[in-house]
Amino acid sequence: MVRWTGTWGDISTQSFYPPHHLTMGEGGSVNIVRDQKLKVIAESFRDWGRDCWCPSGIDNTCNKRFGWQLGELPQGYDHKYSYSHLGYNLKPLDPQAAIGRVQLKRLPEFIEARKQNWETLRLGLHGLESVFEFALPTHAQAWCPESGFSWDDSGCRTDCSWFGFKLTVVQSAKFSRTDLARELDSNAIGNRMLFGGNLVRQPAFVHLREERPRSIRVVGDLADSDSIMNNTLFLGTYPGLTNSMLNSEIGVIKAFVESRERD
Repeated sequence: MVRWTGTWGDISTQSFYPPHHLTMGEGGSVNIVRDQKLKVIAESFRDWGRDCWCPSGIDNTCNKRFGWQLGELPQGYDHKYSYSHLGYNLKPLDPQAAIGRVQLKRLPEFIEARKQNWETLRLGLHGLESVFEFALPTHAQAWCPESGFSWDDSGCRTDCSWFGFKLTVVQSAKFSRTDLARELDSNAIGNRMLFGGNLVRQPAFVHLREERPRSIRVVGDLADSDSIMNNTLFLGTYPGLTNSMLNSEIGVIKAFVESRERD
């Protein structure tokens, strides 16, 4: 059965950061799948932590606008201005919503472009498996240029609309992830780390561990997180990338690998 992300479970989130599948310029959303009580809670956090559930422009949904006594407020204090917890001001603007509506119409096009861009990069870099470990979707066991992905015995398959193209430099390569990133950068090819890598190595958590040792607990050696931190980067699959751009990326990477492995 095919199911879209964000359509199962009780609650999920959607980011509208500009490079993501859908954008409204910035911000994000919360998807409430089934339980509308969660919608009331999420909207309260969105609206400064207000207690009132009246829609915008409507003042008395509960028919008790002036009939509540909450906290230490006086009896009859306008329920539209009562706050049950600390919240935020996270409402999108109308221009952002207009952008989002157009983006939704183009979503099938964006999805197909991301899938095709990933495929172009993977085909173009075929043969470099001795120096790179390439990403596979969940339940896939391998990939080949003729037949694509092969799947495990679970019967489950995933059809990815790729966020990016992940490359992990293997330990035996004669270059590091940082060497590759510098080469890409010098050729004006955008690349990113896999977000924060091993987060407990970040300065914020190092300082926290030094200042308040009991506030943080690490389980295990985090070897896989360290491997991602040290050896992995992302290339883009942004729908606006052209075949010429992608082929240029492939050419730069192949030439770099060839020069380093020849040394």
